[in-house]
Amino acid sequence: MLQFNAMSGCAKLTQLVALIFLCIYVPALLAEDYFAPDFIETRGNLPRDVDISRFSKADGQMPGVYHVDVYLNGNYVDSRDIVFVSHESDLMPVLTRADFTQWGVKPNAQPNWMALDESATVENISNLLPGSQLHFQFNGMRLELSVPQEYLKRDPQGSVSPAQWDDGLNMLFLNYNVSAANNHGGTESQNDSYLNLRSGINVGPWRLRNYSTYNNNNGMSRWNTIATSLERDIKTLKSQFSAGDGYTQSGVFDSVNFRGVQLYSDDSMLPESVRGFAPVVRGIAQSNAQVTIRQGGNIIWQSYVPPGPFVIDDLYPTAASGDLDVAVREADGPVHQFIQPFSAVPVMQREGQFKYALAVGQYRAANDQDKEPTFLQTTLSYGLPWDTTVYGGMLTSADYWAGALGMGKGFGDLGSLSFDTTFAHSQLPEKTQEGVSLRAQYAKDFATTGTSLSLMGYRYSSSGFRDFQEANGDVNPFRMVSDETRLDDNWRYQRNKRSKAQVTLNQRLGDWGNVNLSAWQQDYWGGDSERSVNVGYNTSVNNINYGLNYSYSKGPWRNDNDHIVAFTMQIPLSRFLSDSWMTLSASSNKKGDSVSQMGLSGSALEDKNLSWNVQQGYNSKGSDTMGSASVNYKGRHGEYQLGYSYSRDSRQLSAGAMGGLVVHPYGIAATQPLGETMALVKADNAAGVKVANNGGVYTDSKGFAVVPYVTPYRQNSLSLDTATLNNNTDVLNDTRTVVPTKGALALADYPTVTGYKIMLQLSGKEVPFGATASIKNRDNLTDGIVDERQRVWLNGAPEKGTVEVSWAGESCRATYQITSFSDTTHYVTAPCH
Repeated sequence: MLQFNAMSGCAKLTQLVALIFLCIYVPALLAEDYFAPDFIETRGNLPRDVDISRFSKADGQMPGVYHVDVYLNGNYVDSRDIVFVSHESDLMPVLTRADFTQWGVKPNAQPNWMALDESATVENISNLLPGSQLHFQFNGMRLELSVPQEYLKRDPQGSVSPAQWDDGLNMLFLNYNVSAANNHGGTESQNDSYLNLRSGINVGPWRLRNYSTYNNNNGMSRWNTIATSLERDIKTLKSQFSAGDGYTQSGVFDSVNFRGVQLYSDDSMLPESVRGFAPVVRGIAQSNAQVTIRQGGNIIWQSYVPPGPFVIDDLYPTAASGDLDVAVREADGPVHQFIQPFSAVPVMQREGQFKYALAVGQYRAANDQDKEPTFLQTTLSYGLPWDTTVYGGMLTSADYWAGALGMGKGFGDLGSLSFDTTFAHSQLPEKTQEGVSLRAQYAKDFATTGTSLSLMGYRYSSSGFRDFQEANGDVNPFRMVSDETRLDDNWRYQRNKRSKAQVTLNQRLGDWGNVNLSAWQQDYWGGDSERSVNVGYNTSVNNINYGLNYSYSKGPWRNDNDHIVAFTMQIPLSRFLSDSWMTLSASSNKKGDSVSQMGLSGSALEDKNLSWNVQQGYNSKGSDTMGSASVNYKGRHGEYQLGYSYSRDSRQLSAGAMGGLVVHPYGIAATQPLGETMALVKADNAAGVKVANNGGVYTDSKGFAVVPYVTPYRQNSLSLDTATLNNNTDVLNDTRTVVPTKGALALADYPTVTGYKIMLQLSGKEVPFGATASIKNRDNLTDGIVDERQRVWLNGAPEKGTVEVSWAGESCRATYQITSFSDTTHYVTAPCH
């Protein structure tokens, strides 16, 4: 008994050791999944020399030329046609050393690599650059390259090779924004209309641009050509060149309108660039009010807003800086005005980098009385070690000279600060003046406290200092003016500035919401001043949004000021009506006039591109009731607005439309409002296909669509929603990447297959598995592989045709015709002779 137990224990121990051994060593024997071609039944005496080994792996396919996207270490680098050849049952791309160099591999990565000629074919990348790999994903048409970092050029993160920059297609375009209103007040009627046109022509890298506006105020019309220019980028200099009308670059001097030529650094062409921004204008309207925004005397935005706080965040300023004059004209006539400061955040240059601007031309004044001298302006900033930047510039004309010098310093977690001084000499008609202006600017985003200080600035100028615009201004106090805005401008011309302070602040409060502040004050020599303040608090509790806003403004020549306080509450109504809200608001001004509003708003349609708004309110001024209704539709060919409002003494009907027209090499397209840089989707014969993540953008009857906004000098991935393809059209790759230059119309070409999907059953002659089949005299991808049941799947096939089948030196032909049509796959049988 004891002997039996001992033997049993020994056996168990032996089994345990064997099990441990297997657990340790068996995983090393596990190989990748493999399909043995020998398992295929060959039906009688069919030849066994048909090569089907390429299908034994997941991405095994036929050799040939494929249009693929190339990714290096997960980052997109190129899109092109590449020849693929068979290599050990895989598809291997035919690539040269020059291809790898273009994609970022260092020319001196390895001695053997350096010995290769640029045109030499790279047959085994892992031998030349150890650790490197190639993988082709056939289904996604994606060639993935993996190369160790030590063999790659050390480009900054996010950089895109200039070789990928695409100047785009030759084209013509027109971008329009039109609004009109009819106002009835008592026995009087007034019609207002505004038209904003941006047009252009692209030829290669050259861009001809025109910006014009038309304004008609009750029969008093004015057509204004704001700017016409010829532009292009200079890729080797990472710069932009323009000739014609434009604005000088800001930063050192205030931007001014001029006609001439300029060459300047373009940060958008650099990796990790600091891009300019357009200001966000906030205010409060007490009725269905007309908001007009001027910059440099030109109207750059005009439309109507409903009662309550408003936010305008889609401006297209004509300059990189320069304060905006905002006028809010209420339905019953009163006008509230304030200044929205607009200036770029201090920009720090990286060590060793410099930024420059050179402009020569004639100053363009905002009115006919000002001087318009010829001038030269140069500015330069350079990055030094220790997060320090020095910058300066010079501006000179016949009667004016100014020089500036400054320094910016980054203080890490404490933000960045810049300080500069400008000396100016002005030869005025009656005297000569000299003065100095000192400026300090600060910017910081305090992550720990949730505080974003976009810009805090202060400028002090001596009594003799004048900037270039002031030195050329007409100081005639009896100059004729047409409205209060022009009167403010005239008043400013008669006085020179003493000090200016501004701050733009946003404070995040976590679950309690956020507070935003925008304040500006300008003091003049002589004791006068003007100022504006906008403060807002927003929060959300149980999906109900609350807002409290305050607006204050004081004009330069008036002793009175405007105060408006507004409260809003937005309640979702999704339980009763999808995508809809109820809004309650109340506002009151300095005079005690209060307005209460209740409104309903929402969106409809599949893409949520139809929005609507209905409001009813009460105005304590005159015990007046008022109401409004509006609808906005964003379609394939533009955006359209229609609105109606009323009060006791007035009625207003307004309408607007925004959109674009693009004439390109393949036709003409009516589009949504266009941005500066665009893309053209080309998917031949794929009509009505949605472009993903672009609301309302669908291909036309020929398969073309214009994507109105893409980012220049950056990789833009554009995808088609394949669920919207019709049954007889397929795209071989539903995603394309474009890297356009500034102002380009980049082409995103999606190869398509148009025709029927058929499952062809071959009869008559025995055809082996793995034989290739293609439709005769068809120059598209209608190739297929015969399966073990003598069936072949063909995509994009015509209604009738001849299929050519070949294998191991033999072939046969099958003529077919679809007789029974369906929405999906058509099953057809044809003899192969």
